[in-house]
Amino acid sequence: MKKLILPAFVTLIGAGGALASQNAKANGRAVVDRQGYIFNLSTNSCDPVVMCSTDPGPICTVDGQPSSQQAFGTSGSDQENPLTCSVTLNKIQ
Repeated sequence: MKKLILPAFVTLIGAGGALASQNAKANGRAVVDRQGYIFNLSTNSCDPVVMCSTDPGPICTVDGQPSSQQAFGTSGSDQENPLTCSVTLNKIQ
């Protein structure tokens, strides 16, 4: 009986650790590259211009310069020409 307790205890500890680490990964914020858009007044829609990121950092701009026009993301999935683009995105590092 004593020979069975230690392996069972080690197995339970290992399973608990695996579940805890899996749960921590699921709760972590995923960094995702997103399409950056600018609003086109002539078509009343957003045009894709540059890839941006959700990773914290400098604001995403059209040509990567801080003084350039800011690119925005959509609140849903990336689309060809969405009607709104107002989500702040960051420059890919």
